[in-house]
Amino acid sequence: MRYRIKTVAEMTGIPRNTILAWERRYGLVEPGRTPSGYRMFSDADVALLTRVKALLDQGLKISEAVAQLRQEDRPVVAAPAPSGQLQAIAPVRRRLLAHLLDLDRAGADRVRQQLVGLSFQQRLDGVYLPMLREVGRLWAEGEVSIAQEHFASAFCREQMIAMFHVLGGGPEAGALAVCAGIPGERHELGLIAVAVKLALLGFRVDYLGLEVPVGDLVRVGRARAPRVVCQSLMQDWPAERILAHARALRAGLPPGTLVAIGGPGVRGADDAAPEGVLICSSLDALLARLDGRAAVAVTA
Repeated sequence: MRYRIKTVAEMTGIPRNTILAWERRYGLVEPGRTPSGYRMFSDADVALLTRVKALLDQGLKISEAVAQLRQEDRPVVAAPAPSGQLQAIAPVRRRLLAHLLDLDRAGADRVRQQLVGLSFQQRLDGVYLPMLREVGRLWAEGEVSIAQEHFASAFCREQMIAMFHVLGGGPEAGALAVCAGIPGERHELGLIAVAVKLALLGFRVDYLGLEVPVGDLVRVGRARAPRVVCQSLMQDWPAERILAHARALRAGLPPGTLVAIGGPGVRGADDAAPEGVLICSSLDALLARLDGRAAVAVTA
């Protein structure tokens, strides 16, 4: 994964100007560059900067931290494998959830600081999305109140929206993706997560929010000609209703625009998607099929 410096500053807790100073003075990182000259940092760069910050927090000076890193026998490597990383995050997630269910925002914010240094992908997959699923389960089983569920969900929504803003909606030169809610679907968090993950894949994302009428979405599509229109369906719909919606949307959009609908609500329609439509009951499976379509948009 590649990240702009603004995102790296958010992920590591190191100010942008400090990262630039360390790059100039110590050659600590050597980020790549986009054609327009923007710095792009790798996961290894983020891991190295996170380790430097940890050494500074232990009392070392920056020169001492750099010297220690350069004397190490082994090279700096990126974060652990995803499964191990997510397992390590679990205790932090449980503490965060406990504070949220106590309606303790200050405590939740203190725990959230422990996520600094994790990639946005890790925060989504290791913390916010599994926590939302757990809150939903607890509410369905009557173990938490609506107020507790709303408080926790609002916190997660806030964090994911902040990620989207830090990413700036994705790279300006990325292929355009439009994320819009399906009329009648009141669950927004899955759609926000998709928008963040699309931006991380390299798409430029227009996020339109909940319950966008098909006619309005078609007009946006005709005006903007996106590579893909993404929608999330969490509630159960009959397969024919999903397919009818997909066909109506696909018929109104430009020929080159793909319609992608994902989420647990589409089960039963997965294998019957018409031409120009992707339907996946798993949002991650949907994103995996979209990966590779985010190549830089062709401009005249």
